[in-house]
Amino acid sequence: MDKKSHSHFLFGVFLLVLANVGFSSKAVIIKLMYRYHVDTFSVIALRMLISLPFYIVIAWWLNRREHNVRLTLREWLAVSGLGILSYYVSSMLDFLGLQYVTAGVERLTLYLYPTIVLILSAVFFKRKITPPQYIALGLTYLGVLLAFVAEKGLGEQQNVWLGGGLVFSAACTYSVYVVLTGEYVHKIGSAKFTCYAMMAATVPALIQSYLHDGMDVFNFPSEVYSLAMWMVLAATVIPTFLIVEGIRLVGANNSGIIGAVGPVSMIGLAYVFLGEQITFMQLLGTAIVLAGVFLITWKGKR
Repeated sequence: MDKKSHSHFLFGVFLLVLANVGFSSKAVIIKLMYRYHVDTFSVIALRMLISLPFYIVIAWWLNRREHNVRLTLREWLAVSGLGILSYYVSSMLDFLGLQYVTAGVERLTLYLYPTIVLILSAVFFKRKITPPQYIALGLTYLGVLLAFVAEKGLGEQQNVWLGGGLVFSAACTYSVYVVLTGEYVHKIGSAKFTCYAMMAATVPALIQSYLHDGMDVFNFPSEVYSLAMWMVLAATVIPTFLIVEGIRLVGANNSGIIGAVGPVSMIGLAYVFLGEQITFMQLLGTAIVLAGVFLITWKGKR
């Protein structure tokens, strides 16, 4: 690797670290919003309403470029469905789960998605799972189990298993999204795909908020809107595009390994901003999960 390529690689690593820390901060921000008695439906509605203009403008700009790819009706429906699955269904399950588990355990559970992608690929695409990958799967789920044991031991959380099940369901639906997006991302580009998917997910999110309370999202304390803006910019829009550029510079396999900074940074963020305890069992579980995901990513690269 020459000096210029090495500099690009390091810059890509930097972008991916920022993106993963940004994504991880979402759980902390949502937890802070819940302290103002904001319900899950309103949190999602605010996220979509504030982020929608950004994605519309970016999609409009991308469509003005040369060699713009036009989608067929079938492709529009597929992209919209995948967007709803990821940015609405997964987000709803994740946000609901955050009512019952700490931010650190939420991020650790979500980080199981590479293992679920591995299993789905084996089931639907007949890709063989190697013995080291079976070991990695065992490690990751053992690590999450240890983290949940630590969570129960804190004595401050109710319905921990319900919350964990909701977050794990979010990881499953997101994994389906990851497995099925390849064809469309390669055709229209990841940035444009993200914009279209996010815009599609806005529709059911706003409908649900309207049915729930008439979309009464304009009567919260000012702190809620400040947190919502931070969630949109620092934990949604900016990381979305940073991670796309970071993957381009370092490659998908390397980006998976760098993504380990997410759960680790979450432990620190939750401690500083939420006052969540850090226990040895939680750290041990985190280390085991990261080792398992690293092994899966490394074997995939091999």
